[in-house]
Parts: sequence; C-alpha cells; structure tokens
Amino acid sequence: MSPNLGLYAIFLNEDKWISKIEFIYKLKVNCDCAEQRHREFLQWLYRTPFSRVKRSRSGGILFY
Repeated sequence: MSPNLGLYAIFLNEDKWISKIEFIYKLKVNCDCAEQRHREFLQWLYRTPFSRVKRSRSGGILFY
C-alpha cells in the first residue's frame, strides 16, 4: 500500500512534533474510519515503527 500522506498532513503542524498515538487519535476523530482508505492508513500507521510525526515544509509527513 502506498498511502497519500498529503491528505493526512493537514492534521499536523510544521513546527511541532507530536506522538504516534496523538496522530492516530487525531485521525480517528477527524476521519470516517469506516471508509476503507482511512482504515488502511490507520492499519499502516499501527504497523510502521515511528514515535513522532510532523508536517514537512513540502506538505508531506516526516516520521521519527
């Protein structure tokens, strides 16, 4: 799966890292998780090893 990260970057700030759990919570609150693309992205996030995330200057997502 190759998720469209730009779609989810709107929930992040460019100047502040947030935790993986906080990012997942924001997605669950703001996205319809019954929709397959959101559900697949959340599953991808759970499997991907990272601890912090923020928006890049180009509008993508940086994982740390």
